[in-house]
Amino acid sequence: MTLFPSHHNHEHRSAHVNRPYKQVLLTSKSIRHNPAATSPNHITTRTGKSYTQQLSAAEKFFSSPCKFLYSAEALRHHSANNVTPEIVVLGSSNVGKSTFLNALVGQSKAARVSQKPGRTTLMNAYGVGPLPKIPRDLVPKGMPPPRHSLVVVDTPGYGFKSQASWGDAIMKYLQARRMLRGAVVLLSSEKRLLPEDRWMLRTLAEANTRTVVVLTKADKARNAWVETCSLLADVVQQEVDRLHKEFGGKWKDEEGAASRIYITAAGMESPGRLKNGGGLGGVRTAILEMAGFTLQETVTKKADTVAYTGPVVSFDDIEWRT
Repeated sequence: MTLFPSHHNHEHRSAHVNRPYKQVLLTSKSIRHNPAATSPNHITTRTGKSYTQQLSAAEKFFSSPCKFLYSAEALRHHSANNVTPEIVVLGSSNVGKSTFLNALVGQSKAARVSQKPGRTTLMNAYGVGPLPKIPRDLVPKGMPPPRHSLVVVDTPGYGFKSQASWGDAIMKYLQARRMLRGAVVLLSSEKRLLPEDRWMLRTLAEANTRTVVVLTKADKARNAWVETCSLLADVVQQEVDRLHKEFGGKWKDEEGAASRIYITAAGMESPGRLKNGGGLGGVRTAILEMAGFTLQETVTKKADTVAYTGPVVSFDDIEWRT
């Protein structure tokens, strides 16, 4: 059973007319869990006019060349940042984190893809998005002006080593990093929700870190991907709702602290050709919203999320590097 794509603004329901799963996944710009859906499988690929504009704006944002910034073993090794929003990417070993990151930024070699768990042993920071217009007097003295609108931080996979050896540097980063705006937690759709995944979600809930959950490798289930991803997403949603209640309703909010679960198939095509397909578009919009950007036909930074006072800059006004 597959989803039947539509260009109309209504929920895409399972259809009796089967389409090749590869075609469905590659052409779906947003694949999202919708627990309120009336169909048995709580998956939607809805793209109304307004959302389509947001997807296009997000694709344009991430089309700007990504640049590796630095590696850090501990909090003190991270470069100072008082201006640019940061998003951290978390996931267990071999969850497809490098493949996801490459697809997210549209570059095949932004992150190293490995078949060996634990290849990434450091936190790696990447500059993403176009050059922002920030008045020089708002940049701390002695610091170079930011060259990108967003910093994405990749982390070592958890679960390959003990939580203690993995978690110290990550936990200090989550607790102390001033410009951290949220976390992306990757979960493999090939597996069940593991104890270490529950630990990670609990850690983020306890820290009240805004979180977007992404199920990876949807294509591995082939024609059963809808049912497979829907079942896992239901379990994850139940865990998120339970943590939300346990921590006094402070973690999840209507604007998406951890209220949305997305599905991707980032390894189906090369990043440059995949573009917003494979569900990447929906994840991109979620990341930008979590980072404090407003998506309409353009991408703008919300005034209440920046660490400085100054004008809100329209995405169309950003100076592009050549």
